[in-house]
Amino acid sequence: MPEETMESVGTADLIAAVYAAAERYPKHPAITAPGKVRRIKRRGVDSVKPGQTISYRELVDGIEATARSLHRDGFGLGERMLFSVRPSPAAFILALGAVRAGGSVVFIDPGIGPSLFQDRAALASPRWAASESLLYALSTKSPLRPIARNKGLLLPDYGAMDVHHYYSGPWLPGVPRGASPVRTLVTKSGNANNASDWEGASSQEAVIIFTSGTTGAPKGVVHTRGSLAAGFEQLTTRCTFREGDRVHSEQLMMGLPALIAGAHWTMPAYGFSAHIDPLRLAGELGPVAGKKTAYDGATHLFLVPSQLAPILDSIEAGTVRLPSSLRTVMLGAAPILAPFLKRATRLLPGIDFKLIYGMTEALPVSIADGHEKLAFASGAEAEIKAPDGSGEGDFLGEPLPAVGIRVGEDHELFVHGPNVCRGYLGEDPMAEHATGDLVRLDHGSGGAPRLVMIGRKKDMIIRGKTNIYPALYEPVIAGIHGVQQAVMVGVRDELGDEAVWLAIVVSVGESAASVKSRIARELPKLIDESALPDHIEVLESIPAGGRHRKPDRAALRQEFGSRSQGMAAR
Repeated sequence: MPEETMESVGTADLIAAVYAAAERYPKHPAITAPGKVRRIKRRGVDSVKPGQTISYRELVDGIEATARSLHRDGFGLGERMLFSVRPSPAAFILALGAVRAGGSVVFIDPGIGPSLFQDRAALASPRWAASESLLYALSTKSPLRPIARNKGLLLPDYGAMDVHHYYSGPWLPGVPRGASPVRTLVTKSGNANNASDWEGASSQEAVIIFTSGTTGAPKGVVHTRGSLAAGFEQLTTRCTFREGDRVHSEQLMMGLPALIAGAHWTMPAYGFSAHIDPLRLAGELGPVAGKKTAYDGATHLFLVPSQLAPILDSIEAGTVRLPSSLRTVMLGAAPILAPFLKRATRLLPGIDFKLIYGMTEALPVSIADGHEKLAFASGAEAEIKAPDGSGEGDFLGEPLPAVGIRVGEDHELFVHGPNVCRGYLGEDPMAEHATGDLVRLDHGSGGAPRLVMIGRKKDMIIRGKTNIYPALYEPVIAGIHGVQQAVMVGVRDELGDEAVWLAIVVSVGESAASVKSRIARELPKLIDESALPDHIEVLESIPAGGRHRKPDRAALRQEFGSRSQGMAAR
């Protein structure tokens, strides 16, 4: 990559980029709030009333007003704000207002449990907190607390935190005394002052995100205004947004690059929790023609594979139809297996699929086109092939222009570049990030190095003298007729050796016994003999966890470990 391009990316600033878009498109729609869900009793379906839309000028005015108000309250350079407000234009304005004021926003999922929440909050040491009034009410001793307990939620007591509190929404019992309503931060008077004090802003701490699944010593990933802007710029090298596009997503990491490009960011509706119903989301993608708001159908959509799966089922059943305006579906946050992608391209032939690979520490690393991945999976564009002629491994694509890579002797991928985080909270700055992903480089016919995942260090199974990488074989197994999902895990015996357990979910209408027999018959022809499973178990569903509902391999190991002990006892 040319040196001057690297410098331009590295010195970019998140806030300045949003403000530049507002200068170009001040009256254009910027963000539309999540709609209100209403149940239509006669039809037994949900209807969504579109939320309020704000323009780019209103967005920037709100950020400036919020930053000024926070300054008056004492929030400024180096301050941190614990942030627990669901996606909305007001929440986005508050978050960017805090960053504009010189501080940073700390994201901690309140659903992780009080103990882990306290550990993470203690590490970040925020002196400010912004939360929904409902969360205060559900987490403290109030009449509403039993609602959370009945739903299995054990929430930390937000109101007991010794910080300056802001609350979003109406006042409810449990909101601490002296807390300020978020709505008062945005004043009606005065215009935004597009200050020229951007010099040095790119190095300012902007967000702290705790990595999902972290237990024990918490790890908070620190991103700066510059690293976030660089990441968004890299995203748009493959996922093209432009003025007039409409991007539908609740993800901040999708909405921000859309805004920087001058596009319209619409947010999906949600119910009691921030959980997004995939089928309801699919129904929100069409054009809106209301009395107070009107806009075209969505052009871009971001989903995790587990959200796309029920949409595909409904498309196949004829109960869901996506609008013709939809051009691009971005998939990420979990593995996208080739058989699943092949089905998606068959059911949505006019859609350009973009497959995003990255992690909290480096967003993104690579973005593959759907056709690239399928060409690799077929073997047509694969340098190294499996015994059946298919491409071996999980294709991730060519590293993005500003992303530098290094592959260790054990195949672990290390990445560096302007989009990599500053480091972990409380630790030394990060020169490069050790991803924990095991890869090899495949050059295909084009000659450029492309990343192919062969496994995760922590997922590696050791059986005898053989290292088995599940990511190499799970896509192959999922390609067998009748297999909807496949996950391999290792279960240790008393000697420390691991038996290979294969968990599968069979496709609708298939017999579990026949699919299991088919796997046993076909698998020796498809994968190395040293990787053949010792046990094949058919499950109704694969346990999943985290925000993106990834397969919970630890839960599978525990379940199969119990079964293994039971088998040994007999």
